[in-house]
Amino acid sequence: MGVLTQAAQNGFTHFKKIKYNDVTETVSGTEEVITAFTIPTDAIVGNVAYYLKTDFAGGSVSALTIEIGDDDDDNGYVEANSILSGDTPISSAVSDGAYHNDGTTANAVNGKVYDNAATKSLTVTLNPTGDALTALTAGEVYIFANIIDLTKEI
Repeated sequence: MGVLTQAAQNGFTHFKKIKYNDVTETVSGTEEVITAFTIPTDAIVGNVAYYLKTDFAGGSVSALTIEIGDDDDDNGYVEANSILSGDTPISSAVSDGAYHNDGTTANAVNGKVYDNAATKSLTVTLNPTGDALTALTAGEVYIFANIIDLTKEI
Protein backbone atom coordinates (compact mmCIF):
# COMPACT_ATOMS: atom_id res chain seq x y z
CA MET A 1 0.00 0.00 0.00
CA GLY A 2 1.41 3.41 -0.99
CA VAL A 3 2.08 6.26 1.41
CA LEU A 4 -0.69 8.44 -0.04
CA THR A 5 -3.30 5.69 0.18
CA GLN A 6 -2.34 4.88 3.74
CA ALA A 7 -2.34 8.58 4.70
CA ALA A 8 -5.83 9.06 3.28
CA GLN A 9 -7.15 5.97 5.04
CA ASN A 10 -5.89 7.41 8.33
CA GLY A 11 -7.64 10.76 7.90
CA PHE A 12 -4.86 12.86 6.40
CA THR A 13 -5.72 15.02 3.38
CA HIS A 14 -2.24 16.38 2.60
CA PHE A 15 1.20 14.83 2.18
CA LYS A 16 4.66 16.29 1.48
CA LYS A 17 8.04 14.60 1.22
CA ILE A 18 11.13 16.59 2.27
CA LYS A 19 14.55 15.21 1.40
CA TYR A 20 18.02 16.37 2.44
CA ASN A 21 18.65 17.85 -1.02
CA ASP A 22 15.47 19.96 -0.90
CA VAL A 23 17.02 22.38 1.61
CA THR A 24 18.78 25.54 0.46
CA GLU A 25 20.14 27.16 3.66
CA THR A 26 23.94 27.52 3.33
CA VAL A 27 24.73 29.35 6.61
CA SER A 28 25.93 27.14 9.48
CA GLY A 29 23.46 26.82 12.34
CA THR A 30 20.70 28.71 10.50
CA GLU A 31 17.21 27.25 10.38
CA GLU A 32 15.18 26.85 7.23
CA VAL A 33 11.42 27.28 7.16
CA ILE A 34 9.73 25.25 4.43
CA THR A 35 6.14 25.88 3.39
CA ALA A 36 4.54 22.46 3.35
CA PHE A 37 0.96 23.48 2.54
CA THR A 38 -1.16 26.57 2.04
CA ILE A 39 -4.01 26.84 4.53
CA PRO A 40 -7.03 28.57 2.98
CA THR A 41 -9.25 31.06 4.76
CA ASP A 42 -12.08 29.33 6.64
CA ALA A 43 -10.28 26.04 7.06
CA ILE A 44 -9.65 23.69 9.96
CA VAL A 45 -6.32 21.97 10.49
CA GLY A 46 -6.70 18.85 12.59
CA ASN A 47 -3.98 16.30 13.13
CA VAL A 48 -0.49 16.95 11.79
CA ALA A 49 2.28 14.36 11.86
CA TYR A 50 5.65 13.43 10.49
CA TYR A 51 7.36 10.15 9.76
CA LEU A 52 11.17 10.02 9.53
CA LYS A 53 11.73 7.62 6.63
CA THR A 54 15.53 8.06 6.63
CA ASP A 55 17.56 9.72 9.40
CA PHE A 56 19.27 12.92 8.30
CA ALA A 57 23.09 12.86 8.28
CA GLY A 58 26.09 14.51 6.71
CA GLY A 59 28.67 17.24 7.02
CA SER A 60 29.43 18.44 10.52
CA VAL A 61 25.79 18.76 11.56
CA SER A 62 25.78 17.73 15.22
CA ALA A 63 22.07 18.24 15.92
CA LEU A 64 18.98 18.73 13.78
CA THR A 65 15.41 19.29 14.93
CA ILE A 66 12.09 19.45 13.13
CA GLU A 67 9.08 21.53 14.16
CA ILE A 68 5.73 21.85 12.41
CA GLY A 69 3.54 24.90 12.82
CA ASP A 70 2.13 27.84 10.93
CA ASP A 71 2.83 31.54 10.36
CA ASP A 72 1.72 32.28 13.95
CA ASP A 73 3.54 29.54 15.90
CA ASP A 74 6.37 27.54 14.31
CA ASN A 75 5.77 24.54 16.59
CA GLY A 76 2.02 24.86 17.08
CA TYR A 77 1.41 21.38 15.67
CA VAL A 78 4.56 19.40 16.46
CA GLU A 79 7.19 20.40 19.03
CA ALA A 80 10.92 20.15 18.28
CA ASN A 81 12.23 16.60 17.80
CA SER A 82 15.62 15.32 16.71
CA ILE A 83 15.80 13.84 13.21
CA LEU A 84 19.60 13.47 13.00
CA SER A 85 21.29 10.08 12.86
CA GLY A 86 23.32 9.47 16.02
CA ASP A 87 21.36 12.08 18.01
CA THR A 88 18.52 9.78 19.14
CA PRO A 89 16.19 10.66 16.28
CA ILE A 90 12.45 10.50 16.92
CA SER A 91 10.93 8.50 14.06
CA SER A 92 7.43 9.97 14.25
CA ALA A 93 5.28 12.47 16.10
CA VAL A 94 1.69 13.64 15.89
CA SER A 95 -0.05 16.76 17.15
CA ASP A 96 1.89 17.46 20.35
CA GLY A 97 2.14 21.24 19.90
CA ALA A 98 0.14 24.04 21.50
CA TYR A 99 -2.73 23.70 19.01
CA HIS A 100 -3.39 20.22 20.42
CA ASN A 101 -2.43 20.67 24.05
CA ASP A 102 -4.24 22.79 26.63
CA GLY A 103 -1.20 22.79 28.92
CA THR A 104 -2.58 20.14 31.23
CA THR A 105 -3.69 17.26 29.04
CA ALA A 106 -1.87 16.16 25.91
CA ASN A 107 -4.01 16.22 22.75
CA ALA A 108 -6.90 17.96 24.52
CA VAL A 109 -7.56 20.50 21.78
CA ASN A 110 -8.69 19.53 18.30
CA GLY A 111 -6.50 21.72 16.11
CA LYS A 112 -6.91 25.24 14.81
CA VAL A 113 -9.65 27.07 12.92
CA TYR A 114 -8.51 29.66 10.39
CA ASP A 115 -11.72 31.69 10.24
CA ASN A 116 -11.75 35.10 8.58
CA ALA A 117 -7.98 34.98 8.44
CA ALA A 118 -5.69 35.71 5.56
CA THR A 119 -4.31 32.65 3.85
CA LYS A 120 -1.66 31.04 6.06
CA SER A 121 1.02 28.42 5.58
CA LEU A 122 1.64 25.18 7.40
CA THR A 123 5.40 25.25 7.88
CA VAL A 124 8.20 22.82 8.64
CA THR A 125 11.23 24.26 10.42
CA LEU A 126 14.55 22.43 10.23
CA ASN A 127 17.04 23.76 12.79
CA PRO A 128 20.67 22.54 12.54
CA THR A 129 23.63 22.88 14.88
CA GLY A 130 27.25 22.68 13.78
CA ASP A 131 26.96 23.07 9.99
CA ALA A 132 24.66 24.28 7.23
CA LEU A 133 21.65 22.29 6.11
CA THR A 134 23.15 22.01 2.63
CA ALA A 135 25.96 19.89 4.14
CA LEU A 136 23.47 17.05 4.68
CA THR A 137 23.98 13.99 2.48
CA ALA A 138 21.04 11.83 3.60
CA GLY A 139 17.59 12.14 5.08
CA GLU A 140 13.92 12.01 4.19
CA VAL A 141 10.84 12.96 6.20
CA TYR A 142 7.14 12.68 5.34
CA ILE A 143 4.73 15.41 6.51
CA PHE A 144 1.02 14.61 6.90
CA ALA A 145 -1.85 17.00 7.65
CA ASN A 146 -5.62 16.98 7.84
CA ILE A 147 -6.69 20.29 6.29
CA ILE A 148 -10.41 20.80 5.70
CA ASP A 149 -11.52 23.76 3.57
CA LEU A 150 -14.96 24.62 4.95
CA THR A 151 -15.88 26.62 1.84
CA LYS A 152 -15.82 23.55 -0.46
CA GLU A 153 -19.14 21.96 -1.24
CA ILE A 154 -19.47 18.24 -0.72
